[in-house]
Amino acid sequence: MENLKVPYGMNDSGELVSSENAVKTEAYRCPSCNVKLIHRAGEIRAKHFAHPPESECSLESILHKVAKQLTHNAIIDNSTGNMPILLRNHCHSCGVEFDAKLPPKTFSGAALEVGVSDYVCDVVGYRESEIALAVEIFNTHKVGDKKASDLPVHWVELKAEEVIDNPFYWKPTQSHLKRGFCPSCKSHIKHVYEVADKWNIDRHIYSPIKNPSSFTYIASTETCFKCKEEIPVFWWQGVPFCEAEPPQPRPRTIKYRNSKQYGGAYWANTCANCNMIQGDNYLFLFDNAPLKGLPLANEENSNHSGGVRVISGDSAVSEFMKVINRNF
Repeated sequence: MENLKVPYGMNDSGELVSSENAVKTEAYRCPSCNVKLIHRAGEIRAKHFAHPPESECSLESILHKVAKQLTHNAIIDNSTGNMPILLRNHCHSCGVEFDAKLPPKTFSGAALEVGVSDYVCDVVGYRESEIALAVEIFNTHKVGDKKASDLPVHWVELKAEEVIDNPFYWKPTQSHLKRGFCPSCKSHIKHVYEVADKWNIDRHIYSPIKNPSSFTYIASTETCFKCKEEIPVFWWQGVPFCEAEPPQPRPRTIKYRNSKQYGGAYWANTCANCNMIQGDNYLFLFDNAPLKGLPLANEENSNHSGGVRVISGDSAVSEFMKVINRNF
């Protein structure tokens, strides 16, 4: 059992001390079974604590208890204004992973083994008297599906080894968090609102967040190729070249317009300033289209290819020249 290496020992005050910071003349005990540890600090092998041979403690139990205490300590350090915590999250708009900074004093306190509804959570962080976040430490058993769905608070599940490696950098294996946005999407969302507000588009009927399952209209911005004003433009189910009337309430700039290049009329985005139709190719299909990547209608028509209107001959040249003019 001496081969069982323990990352932290507990001093006489009940505080966790890493093997690197341990003082040779002081005694340390196992955080799990409380047996006196052997401090190995030779010149060849890395410093570590080891159990005496008669100990029956398990590494799984040690890691779990150490990680819980370190998480608790990190939240306390944050609450006193000493340390920020980095929390890995997924952007609710674009889906990329990003690190959100929880600045000092995000939390006001912490506690271990707290009852939450019908469950006990390993650690909770408070904001005043309310639970701001629950933390579950994953070592051998993940948070079950029922607990994950039943917990009435925001929560994260962290790997014990990763907490021990850095208790101030949380990389959840599972989580239920408030919607988070990467810095790029935060900036984009703010800008879309500013542009749409300028043209008096009601915020209640659209969202800048690219989540087609949650919103009827998704907004972005584009520069009108005629008047050069920056304007709001919108995606909805049925684009591009939507011939069915979009649902109400809808942005006032979505209008039923005739297009020679399309060869008929369809519901299109128009300029909020000059009323010029904004081509669906530019909004949904081209590489730099502001609404590219959102679902497109699967129209099966001999004049269409994969929901995209095929433009050829002189029309194709005309379309190409418009692209050139819009970029210079």
